Amino acid sequence: MSHADDVRPSTAESADRSITDLQQEIQVLEGQVRAAEANARQARRLFTHSPQAAFLLTPEGRVLEANVQASLLLGVPASRSAGHRLGKYLTSASQGPFTALLKQVFATTPHATTELVLLTADGTARTVLAAVHRTDADDEAPGCQLVVTNVTSLKQAHHHLLNDVEALQASIQDQTARNQRLEAEVWEVIQGTQLQLNLQLGRLQSALRLHQKEVEAAGGTFTHLEATQDVLRSAFALVESLNQYMEARQLRLRAGSVDLNRVLTEVVKDLQVVLRGRSVQWSSAALPTVQGDGRALRIILREYVSNALKFTRTREVTQLQWQVEETGDHYLIGLQDNGVGFNQRQKDEAFELFGRLHPTGTYEGTGIGLAVVRRLAERGGGRAWGEGKVDQGATFWVACLNVPNRKVE
Repeated sequence: MSHADDVRPSTAESADRSITDLQQEIQVLEGQVRAAEANARQARRLFTHSPQAAFLLTPEGRVLEANVQASLLLGVPASRSAGHRLGKYLTSASQGPFTALLKQVFATTPHATTELVLLTADGTARTVLAAVHRTDADDEAPGCQLVVTNVTSLKQAHHHLLNDVEALQASIQDQTARNQRLEAEVWEVIQGTQLQLNLQLGRLQSALRLHQKEVEAAGGTFTHLEATQDVLRSAFALVESLNQYMEARQLRLRAGSVDLNRVLTEVVKDLQVVLRGRSVQWSSAALPTVQGDGRALRIILREYVSNALKFTRTREVTQLQWQVEETGDHYLIGLQDNGVGFNQRQKDEAFELFGRLHPTGTYEGTGIGLAVVRRLAERGGGRAWGEGKVDQGATFWVACLNVPNRKVE
C-alpha cells in the first residue's frame, strides 16, 4: 500500500464529519430562525391587538404601521394612514409639540411624553397622552413607537371640576362677603343697643338717686330701692360684659412668640385694686413662651386670675398655683385655686355664654368671662377647660401652641 492510499480514507472521514457538523449548525440556525419568526409574529400580534393605540413611525413622523386601536381612534383603516405623516391627524396647536417630541427622542433621550390633540375622520378632537419610545438598534433603520392614551374624558372631567371649583370659590366669596356685611350690621345694632341701654340705665340711675334723696328728706325708708340699685348695677355690668365679649369676637389675632411671664406681670398690675387687702400666696414655676396673640392671652390669664380671686374670697388665705405641662405641640397652662370649687359634672357649663355654677347673689359676675376665654383659645388653635371638686378648689386650663427650637427676641 502506498502513502497516498493511507491518506485518502482519513480525508474522506474528515470531510464527512465536517458535513455532519455543518448540517447540525444549519439545523440550529434554522431553529433559531423559526424561533425568531415566531417571536416576530407574537410581537406583531401583541402590537396589532394591543389594548392601547400605537403607531410605528419614522424619524420624520411618517406612519409605518398603526394597530387596531389606533385605527379605531383615528376612524380610518390602517392602510390609509400608512405612509402619511401623523401630523396630518393633529391640530395645528399640536404640530410643534409633536415635532419637538420626535427631535428629542432621536437626538437626546430615547423616551419622551407629551400631550397632543388628534383629529378623527369626522373632525372630532381627542386629547391624548403620547409616549414615544425609540425602537431601532444600531444595525436597523431609525424608528420609534408612539403609544397614545385617550384622556379626552379625563380632560373634560378636569375642566368641569375646575369650573365647579371656580364656581364654588365664587359662591364662598359671595357668602363670605354677605356674612361680613351681616356681621357688620349685627355689630352696628349691638353697639347702638348698648349705647341706648347705657343711656336709659343712666337715666334710671339718676332717677333713683333723686328718689332716694326725696325719700330721705321725707324721713321714709327705701328697702326696695337698694335692691333696685343692685339690679341696676348688675345691668351695667352685663352691658359691659357683652361689650367685652363682642370686642373679643372682633379681635384680629396676630400669632407670635409670647412670654407668659410678662403677660402675667401685666395682668397682676391690672388687678391691683382687686388684690388690695387680700392675702394671696402665689406658687409657680416659670411660665413658658408660647405661640399666640399677646392681647388674647392677656385676656385669658386675667379672666382666670379674676375668676380664682372671686371664688377664693371666703378663704382666709388665697392660694394660687400655676401649673405647666408640655404635650405634643401644646403647652397646658393651668391655674389652681383653693376656692369653693364646683361639681365636675357641670364643667362645660362654666364656659357657656351666661353660664354660672354658683348663685348670682353669692358671687358677682355675668357668666360671660369664661365664654370669652374658650372663644379666644379656640381661635388661637388651642382649647380651654376646667376641673374641680366642691369645696376643694378648681383648676382652669388653657392649651397654647408651643414654640419649639425658636429663640425669643
